[in-house]
Amino acid sequence: MSGVNLSDAYEDYAIYLPSLQQGYAAYPMRDASNFKQGDIPKGLQLSDLNFLSTASNLWHCKYVLYSAGQFNNSLIATPDIVSTRSKDTVVIGDSGGFQIGTGKLPAIKSWVNYQNNPQAVYHKWMRERGIRDTILRWLDRYCDYAMTLDMPLWVLHDRKSKTSPFVNFSAEQLIELSVANLRYFADKRGAATGARAKYLNVLQDAGDGTGEAWYAAVKDFDFEGWAFGGETKSGLEPILKWIRILRDDKKLDKAEWLHVLMASPPKHAVYLTAIQRILRKQLGNNIRVSYDSSSPFQSAGVRQKIARVPTLTKSPSTWGIPMQDFPQSPKYQQHNNIEHLTDCPSPITQKFSINDMHSERGEFAQTFLSTAGVQLLTNHNLYVYHKTAHDACDIVFKSEDTTRIPNEVEQNLKLINDYLN
Repeated sequence: MSGVNLSDAYEDYAIYLPSLQQGYAAYPMRDASNFKQGDIPKGLQLSDLNFLSTASNLWHCKYVLYSAGQFNNSLIATPDIVSTRSKDTVVIGDSGGFQIGTGKLPAIKSWVNYQNNPQAVYHKWMRERGIRDTILRWLDRYCDYAMTLDMPLWVLHDRKSKTSPFVNFSAEQLIELSVANLRYFADKRGAATGARAKYLNVLQDAGDGTGEAWYAAVKDFDFEGWAFGGETKSGLEPILKWIRILRDDKKLDKAEWLHVLMASPPKHAVYLTAIQRILRKQLGNNIRVSYDSSSPFQSAGVRQKIARVPTLTKSPSTWGIPMQDFPQSPKYQQHNNIEHLTDCPSPITQKFSINDMHSERGEFAQTFLSTAGVQLLTNHNLYVYHKTAHDACDIVFKSEDTTRIPNEVEQNLKLINDYLN
Protein backbone atom coordinates (compact mmCIF):
# COMPACT_ATOMS: atom_id res chain seq x y z
CA MET A 1 0.00 0.00 0.00
CA SER A 2 1.55 3.30 -1.07
CA GLY A 3 1.44 6.49 0.92
CA VAL A 4 -0.25 9.84 0.41
CA ASN A 5 -0.03 11.13 -3.17
CA LEU A 6 1.00 14.82 -3.22
CA SER A 7 1.80 14.99 -6.93
CA ASP A 8 -1.64 15.19 -8.49
CA ALA A 9 -2.66 18.39 -6.71
CA TYR A 10 0.12 20.23 -8.55
CA GLU A 11 -1.50 19.63 -11.92
CA ASP A 12 -3.33 22.96 -11.62
CA TYR A 13 -1.15 24.68 -9.03
CA ALA A 14 2.33 26.19 -9.05
CA ILE A 15 4.79 23.55 -7.86
CA TYR A 16 6.74 23.80 -4.62
CA LEU A 17 10.19 22.23 -5.02
CA PRO A 18 12.16 21.40 -1.87
CA SER A 19 15.85 22.04 -2.48
CA LEU A 20 17.11 18.50 -1.90
CA GLN A 21 20.20 17.99 0.23
CA GLN A 22 22.69 15.31 -0.73
CA GLY A 23 22.75 13.61 2.69
CA TYR A 24 19.00 13.09 2.74
CA ALA A 25 18.94 12.00 -0.92
CA ALA A 26 21.39 9.14 -0.28
CA TYR A 27 19.91 7.99 3.04
CA PRO A 28 17.02 5.88 1.66
CA MET A 29 19.48 3.94 -0.53
CA ARG A 30 21.66 2.83 2.37
CA ASP A 31 21.89 -0.82 3.37
CA ALA A 32 19.84 -1.22 6.56
CA SER A 33 21.94 -4.24 7.56
CA ASN A 34 24.89 -1.90 8.21
CA PHE A 35 23.05 -0.10 10.99
CA LYS A 36 23.32 -1.15 14.62
CA GLN A 37 20.24 -2.62 16.25
CA GLY A 38 18.04 0.21 17.45
CA ASP A 39 19.45 2.81 15.06
CA ILE A 40 16.41 2.50 12.81
CA PRO A 41 12.94 2.70 14.40
CA LYS A 42 10.83 -0.44 14.21
CA GLY A 43 8.50 -0.27 11.25
CA LEU A 44 10.69 2.05 9.15
CA GLN A 45 11.84 0.90 5.76
CA LEU A 46 14.55 3.30 4.64
CA SER A 47 13.05 3.26 1.15
CA ASP A 48 9.90 4.87 2.57
CA LEU A 49 11.92 8.09 2.96
CA ASN A 50 12.26 8.21 -0.83
CA PHE A 51 9.40 10.61 -1.49
CA LEU A 52 10.02 10.48 -5.25
CA SER A 53 8.87 6.87 -5.26
CA THR A 54 5.21 5.91 -5.46
CA ALA A 55 6.16 2.81 -3.45
CA SER A 56 6.79 4.88 -0.32
CA ASN A 57 4.38 3.91 2.45
CA LEU A 58 4.56 7.44 3.88
CA TRP A 59 3.92 9.94 1.07
CA HIS A 60 5.25 10.72 -2.36
CA CYS A 61 5.67 13.70 -4.64
CA LYS A 62 7.37 13.45 -8.01
CA TYR A 63 8.84 16.98 -8.06
CA VAL A 64 12.12 18.16 -6.52
CA LEU A 65 15.01 20.59 -7.05
CA TYR A 66 18.61 19.34 -6.82
CA SER A 67 21.79 21.40 -7.10
CA ALA A 68 24.88 20.45 -9.09
CA GLY A 69 26.79 22.71 -6.68
CA GLN A 70 26.76 19.91 -4.08
CA PHE A 71 28.94 17.66 -6.25
CA ASN A 72 32.60 17.63 -7.23
CA ASN A 73 32.12 15.95 -10.60
CA SER A 74 29.52 15.14 -13.22
CA LEU A 75 28.43 11.88 -11.59
CA ILE A 76 26.48 11.09 -8.44
CA ALA A 77 28.88 8.48 -7.09
CA THR A 78 26.71 7.30 -4.17
CA PRO A 79 23.29 6.12 -5.37
CA ASP A 80 20.50 8.40 -4.22
CA ILE A 81 16.83 9.07 -4.87
CA VAL A 82 17.63 11.20 -7.94
CA SER A 83 20.20 8.97 -9.64
CA THR A 84 17.86 5.97 -9.23
CA ARG A 85 14.56 7.74 -9.95
CA SER A 86 11.87 6.55 -12.32
CA LYS A 87 10.97 8.31 -15.57
CA ASP A 88 7.71 9.73 -14.25
CA THR A 89 9.52 12.02 -11.77
CA VAL A 90 10.57 15.62 -12.51
CA VAL A 91 13.89 17.01 -11.29
CA ILE A 92 14.71 20.69 -11.69
CA GLY A 93 18.45 21.28 -11.54
CA ASP A 94 20.17 24.23 -9.93
CA SER A 95 23.46 24.97 -11.65
CA GLY A 96 25.26 25.94 -8.44
CA GLY A 97 25.33 29.71 -8.90
CA PHE A 98 25.06 30.21 -5.15
CA GLN A 99 28.06 27.96 -4.43
CA ILE A 100 30.01 29.74 -7.17
CA GLY A 101 29.08 33.19 -5.86
CA THR A 102 30.13 32.32 -2.32
CA GLY A 103 33.30 30.61 -3.51
CA LYS A 104 32.27 27.31 -1.90
CA LEU A 105 32.27 25.30 -5.10
CA PRO A 106 35.26 22.94 -4.55
CA ALA A 107 36.83 23.73 -7.92
CA ILE A 108 37.20 27.45 -7.12
CA LYS A 109 37.80 27.48 -3.35
CA SER A 110 41.43 28.51 -3.77
CA TRP A 111 40.46 31.46 -5.95
CA VAL A 112 39.69 33.53 -2.87
CA ASN A 113 43.41 34.27 -2.84
CA TYR A 114 42.88 36.35 -6.00
CA GLN A 115 39.77 38.25 -4.94
CA ASN A 116 41.64 41.57 -4.95
CA ASN A 117 42.56 40.98 -8.58
CA PRO A 118 39.18 40.54 -10.34
CA GLN A 119 40.80 40.55 -13.78
CA ALA A 120 42.86 37.49 -12.81
CA VAL A 121 39.73 35.68 -11.54
CA TYR A 122 37.90 36.68 -14.72
CA HIS A 123 40.57 35.07 -16.89
CA LYS A 124 40.76 31.98 -14.65
CA TRP A 125 37.03 31.40 -15.13
CA MET A 126 37.25 31.88 -18.89
CA ARG A 127 40.13 29.38 -19.09
CA GLU A 128 38.60 26.78 -16.73
CA ARG A 129 36.05 25.31 -19.14
CA GLY A 130 36.15 22.07 -17.18
CA ILE A 131 34.06 23.64 -14.42
CA ARG A 132 31.29 24.57 -16.85
CA ASP A 133 31.53 21.22 -18.56
CA THR A 134 31.23 19.29 -15.29
CA ILE A 135 28.15 21.26 -14.25
CA LEU A 136 26.54 20.94 -17.68
CA ARG A 137 27.11 17.18 -17.81
CA TRP A 138 25.62 16.76 -14.33
CA LEU A 139 22.52 18.78 -15.26
CA ASP A 140 22.13 16.97 -18.60
CA ARG A 141 22.45 13.60 -16.93
CA TYR A 142 20.14 13.98 -13.93
CA CYS A 143 17.61 16.73 -14.65
CA ASP A 144 14.52 17.34 -16.74
CA TYR A 145 14.83 21.14 -16.52
CA ALA A 146 17.75 23.10 -15.14
CA MET A 147 18.98 26.65 -14.56
CA THR A 148 21.62 28.04 -16.83
CA LEU A 149 24.91 28.94 -15.13
CA ASP A 150 24.67 32.53 -13.90
CA MET A 151 27.25 34.54 -11.97
CA PRO A 152 24.95 36.09 -9.36
CA LEU A 153 24.83 39.86 -9.12
CA TRP A 154 24.19 39.75 -5.37
CA VAL A 155 27.96 39.58 -4.80
CA LEU A 156 28.05 43.28 -5.76
CA HIS A 157 26.37 44.13 -2.45
CA ASP A 158 27.51 41.23 -0.28
CA ARG A 159 30.86 42.51 0.93
CA LYS A 160 30.59 40.13 3.90
CA SER A 161 31.31 37.15 1.66
CA LYS A 162 34.96 36.75 2.51
CA THR A 163 35.19 33.46 0.61
CA SER A 164 33.95 34.85 -2.72
CA PRO A 165 36.57 35.39 -5.43
CA PHE A 166 34.00 37.55 -7.29
CA VAL A 167 33.30 40.06 -4.54
CA ASN A 168 35.24 42.85 -6.27
CA PHE A 169 33.80 42.24 -9.73
CA SER A 170 31.81 44.84 -11.62
CA ALA A 171 28.31 44.14 -12.90
CA GLU A 172 29.68 44.21 -16.43
CA GLN A 173 32.23 41.49 -15.67
CA LEU A 174 29.60 39.25 -14.04
CA ILE A 175 27.29 39.69 -17.01
CA GLU A 176 30.10 38.95 -19.47
CA LEU A 177 30.97 35.70 -17.68
CA SER A 178 27.30 34.72 -17.53
CA VAL A 179 26.93 35.27 -21.27
CA ALA A 180 30.03 33.14 -21.86
CA ASN A 181 28.39 30.41 -19.77
CA LEU A 182 25.18 30.71 -21.78
CA ARG A 183 27.07 30.31 -25.04
CA TYR A 184 28.81 27.24 -23.66
CA PHE A 185 25.51 25.68 -22.54
CA ALA A 186 23.80 26.52 -25.84
CA ASP A 187 26.62 24.96 -27.87
CA LYS A 188 27.46 21.92 -25.72
CA ARG A 189 24.19 20.82 -24.06
CA GLY A 190 23.53 17.13 -24.52
CA ALA A 191 26.71 16.58 -26.51
CA ALA A 192 28.41 14.31 -23.99
CA THR A 193 25.46 12.58 -22.32
CA GLY A 194 22.59 12.76 -24.80
CA ALA A 195 20.13 15.65 -24.75
CA ARG A 196 17.82 15.27 -21.81
CA ALA A 197 17.64 18.42 -19.74
CA LYS A 198 15.85 21.53 -20.94
CA TYR A 199 17.19 24.86 -19.69
CA LEU A 200 15.83 27.91 -17.91
CA ASN A 201 17.61 31.18 -18.69
CA VAL A 202 18.29 32.88 -15.34
CA LEU A 203 17.46 36.57 -14.89
CA GLN A 204 19.37 38.61 -12.32
CA ASP A 205 18.93 42.16 -11.02
CA ALA A 206 20.81 44.10 -8.34
CA GLY A 207 19.31 47.54 -8.99
CA ASP A 208 20.95 50.55 -10.64
CA GLY A 209 20.02 49.33 -14.12
CA THR A 210 21.81 45.99 -13.75
CA GLY A 211 18.62 44.03 -14.42
CA GLU A 212 18.01 45.79 -17.70
CA ALA A 213 21.65 45.31 -18.74
CA TRP A 214 21.51 41.63 -17.82
CA TYR A 215 18.28 41.11 -19.75
CA ALA A 216 19.61 42.83 -22.85
CA ALA A 217 22.63 40.53 -22.81
CA VAL A 218 20.78 37.20 -22.29
CA LYS A 219 17.32 37.63 -23.81
CA ASP A 220 18.08 36.23 -27.25
CA PHE A 221 19.42 32.86 -26.12
CA ASP A 222 16.99 30.12 -27.10
CA PHE A 223 16.19 28.00 -24.06
CA GLU A 224 12.98 26.38 -22.79
CA GLY A 225 12.08 28.73 -19.98
CA TRP A 226 13.18 31.32 -17.45
CA ALA A 227 14.23 31.49 -13.82
CA PHE A 228 14.08 34.53 -11.56
CA GLY A 229 17.00 35.28 -9.25
CA GLY A 230 18.37 38.24 -7.33
CA GLU A 231 16.04 41.23 -7.11
CA THR A 232 13.89 39.99 -10.00
CA LYS A 233 12.03 37.97 -7.35
CA SER A 234 12.45 40.23 -4.30
CA GLY A 235 8.71 40.76 -3.96
CA LEU A 236 5.61 40.30 -6.06
CA GLU A 237 5.94 43.47 -8.13
CA PRO A 238 9.46 42.70 -9.47
CA ILE A 239 8.29 39.21 -10.48
CA LEU A 240 5.30 40.69 -12.29
CA LYS A 241 7.48 43.33 -13.93
CA TRP A 242 9.84 40.80 -15.43
CA ILE A 243 7.09 38.38 -16.45
CA ARG A 244 5.33 41.16 -18.31
CA ILE A 245 8.58 42.17 -20.03
CA LEU A 246 9.15 38.57 -21.12
CA ARG A 247 5.57 38.16 -22.28
CA ASP A 248 5.45 41.44 -24.19
CA ASP A 249 8.80 40.67 -25.85
CA LYS A 250 7.37 37.29 -26.98
CA LYS A 251 9.93 35.47 -24.85
CA LEU A 252 7.26 33.28 -23.26
CA ASP A 253 5.66 32.09 -26.49
CA LYS A 254 7.70 28.87 -26.53
CA ALA A 255 8.56 28.76 -22.81
CA GLU A 256 7.63 25.56 -20.98
CA TRP A 257 8.67 26.42 -17.42
CA LEU A 258 9.17 29.45 -15.15
CA HIS A 259 10.95 29.10 -11.82
CA VAL A 260 11.26 31.52 -8.90
CA LEU A 261 14.38 30.84 -6.84
CA MET A 262 14.17 30.75 -3.04
CA ALA A 263 10.48 31.07 -2.18
CA SER A 264 8.21 29.08 0.13
CA PRO A 265 4.48 28.48 0.64
CA PRO A 266 1.81 29.42 1.46
CA LYS A 267 1.58 32.91 -0.08
CA HIS A 268 3.92 32.16 -2.99
CA ALA A 269 1.82 29.06 -3.72
CA VAL A 270 -1.23 31.24 -4.29
CA TYR A 271 0.43 34.13 -6.13
CA LEU A 272 2.42 31.95 -8.52
CA THR A 273 -0.60 29.76 -9.21
CA ALA A 274 -2.57 32.88 -10.12
CA ILE A 275 0.26 33.91 -12.47
CA GLN A 276 0.38 30.44 -14.02
CA ARG A 277 -3.36 30.47 -14.69
CA ILE A 278 -3.26 33.85 -16.40
CA LEU A 279 -0.25 32.93 -18.54
CA ARG A 280 -1.80 29.63 -19.61
CA LYS A 281 -4.89 31.46 -20.75
CA GLN A 282 -2.96 34.20 -22.55
CA LEU A 283 -0.32 31.97 -24.15
CA GLY A 284 -2.63 29.07 -24.93
CA ASN A 285 -0.19 26.50 -23.58
CA ASN A 286 0.47 24.45 -20.45
CA ILE A 287 3.35 26.51 -19.03
CA ARG A 288 4.43 25.46 -15.53
CA VAL A 289 5.50 27.75 -12.68
CA SER A 290 7.56 26.50 -9.73
CA TYR A 291 9.41 27.85 -6.70
CA ASP A 292 11.88 26.37 -4.22
CA SER A 293 13.42 26.63 -0.78
CA SER A 294 15.71 24.60 1.45
CA SER A 295 13.67 25.47 4.57
CA PRO A 296 12.40 21.93 5.35
CA PHE A 297 15.98 20.64 5.40
CA GLN A 298 17.46 23.60 7.27
CA SER A 299 14.75 23.61 9.93
CA ALA A 300 15.14 19.90 10.64
CA GLY A 301 18.83 19.22 10.09
CA VAL A 302 20.32 22.46 11.41
CA ARG A 303 17.79 23.78 13.92
CA GLN A 304 15.93 20.54 14.76
CA LYS A 305 12.57 22.28 14.50
CA ILE A 306 9.33 20.56 13.61
CA ALA A 307 6.87 22.24 11.26
CA ARG A 308 3.15 22.42 11.86
CA VAL A 309 0.45 22.55 9.20
CA PRO A 310 -1.05 26.01 9.75
CA THR A 311 -4.75 26.67 10.10
CA LEU A 312 -5.10 29.34 7.43
CA THR A 313 -7.56 32.06 8.41
CA LYS A 314 -8.42 35.66 7.55
CA SER A 315 -5.55 36.77 9.77
CA PRO A 316 -2.33 37.31 7.75
CA SER A 317 -0.28 36.01 10.67
CA THR A 318 -1.63 32.49 10.06
CA TRP A 319 -0.31 32.44 6.49
CA GLY A 320 3.09 31.09 7.40
CA ILE A 321 4.48 27.76 8.53
CA PRO A 322 4.91 27.70 12.33
CA MET A 323 7.95 25.94 13.76
CA GLN A 324 8.58 24.62 17.24
CA ASP A 325 11.50 22.84 18.87
CA PHE A 326 11.33 19.10 18.47
CA PRO A 327 10.97 17.68 22.00
CA GLN A 328 14.24 16.12 23.13
CA SER A 329 14.96 14.61 26.51
CA PRO A 330 16.66 11.55 28.00
CA LYS A 331 13.21 10.33 29.08
CA TYR A 332 12.32 9.65 25.44
CA GLN A 333 15.21 7.23 25.15
CA GLN A 334 13.05 4.82 27.12
CA HIS A 335 10.21 2.94 25.52
CA ASN A 336 7.98 2.38 28.50
CA ASN A 337 6.23 5.78 28.27
CA ILE A 338 5.55 6.36 24.60
CA GLU A 339 4.56 9.87 23.47
CA HIS A 340 3.34 11.06 20.08
CA LEU A 341 3.26 14.51 18.49
CA THR A 342 -0.50 14.79 18.17
CA ASP A 343 -0.42 18.51 17.30
CA CYS A 344 1.83 18.00 14.24
CA PRO A 345 -0.04 15.49 12.08
CA SER A 346 1.74 13.88 9.13
CA PRO A 347 2.39 10.34 7.87
CA ILE A 348 5.56 10.41 9.99
CA THR A 349 4.04 11.48 13.31
CA GLN A 350 1.11 9.13 12.82
CA LYS A 351 3.45 6.17 12.48
CA PHE A 352 6.41 7.04 14.70
CA SER A 353 6.58 8.33 18.26
CA ILE A 354 8.90 10.91 19.79
CA ASN A 355 10.69 7.97 21.40
CA ASP A 356 11.25 6.30 18.02
CA MET A 357 13.24 9.31 16.86
CA HIS A 358 15.60 9.34 19.85
CA SER A 359 18.87 7.49 20.32
CA GLU A 360 21.08 6.89 23.29
CA ARG A 361 23.35 9.82 24.09
CA GLY A 362 25.61 10.62 27.04
CA GLU A 363 24.21 12.34 30.10
CA PHE A 364 25.76 15.67 29.02
CA ALA A 365 24.40 15.56 25.46
CA GLN A 366 22.55 18.61 24.16
CA THR A 367 20.60 16.78 21.45
CA PHE A 368 19.10 13.31 21.47
CA LEU A 369 17.71 12.80 17.99
CA SER A 370 19.11 9.78 16.18
CA THR A 371 20.41 10.03 12.63
CA ALA A 372 17.28 8.26 11.47
CA GLY A 373 15.24 10.62 13.64
CA VAL A 374 16.66 13.64 11.83
CA GLN A 375 15.71 12.08 8.48
CA LEU A 376 12.19 11.38 9.76
CA LEU A 377 11.91 14.95 11.01
CA THR A 378 13.07 16.23 7.62
CA ASN A 379 10.53 14.03 5.87
CA HIS A 380 7.78 15.39 8.13
CA ASN A 381 8.76 19.00 7.39
CA LEU A 382 8.83 18.31 3.65
CA TYR A 383 5.30 16.93 3.87
CA VAL A 384 4.09 19.99 5.80
CA TYR A 385 5.47 22.39 3.17
CA HIS A 386 3.71 20.52 0.37
CA LYS A 387 0.49 20.18 2.36
CA THR A 388 0.47 23.90 3.20
CA ALA A 389 0.96 24.82 -0.46
CA HIS A 390 -2.01 22.65 -1.42
CA ASP A 391 -4.21 23.94 1.40
CA ALA A 392 -3.56 27.58 0.51
CA CYS A 393 -4.41 27.02 -3.15
CA ASP A 394 -7.50 25.00 -2.28
CA ILE A 395 -8.80 27.88 -0.15
CA VAL A 396 -8.25 30.48 -2.86
CA PHE A 397 -9.01 28.55 -6.05
CA LYS A 398 -11.44 25.80 -5.03
CA SER A 399 -13.44 26.96 -2.02
CA GLU A 400 -16.40 29.31 -2.41
CA ASP A 401 -15.80 30.48 1.15
CA THR A 402 -13.59 33.59 0.97
CA THR A 403 -13.62 34.29 4.70
CA ARG A 404 -10.25 32.57 5.14
CA ILE A 405 -8.40 34.73 2.61
CA PRO A 406 -6.54 37.69 4.19
CA ASN A 407 -7.16 41.14 2.72
CA GLU A 408 -3.47 41.33 1.79
CA VAL A 409 -3.75 38.15 -0.28
CA GLU A 410 -6.91 39.36 -2.00
CA GLN A 411 -5.25 42.69 -2.83
CA ASN A 412 -2.19 40.97 -4.27
CA LEU A 413 -4.34 38.66 -6.36
CA LYS A 414 -6.05 41.75 -7.77
CA LEU A 415 -2.61 43.29 -8.42
CA ILE A 416 -1.59 40.18 -10.36
CA ASN A 417 -4.75 40.25 -12.42
CA ASP A 418 -4.50 43.97 -13.15
CA TYR A 419 -0.78 43.87 -13.96
CA LEU A 420 -0.92 40.93 -16.36
CA ASN A 421 -4.27 41.63 -18.04
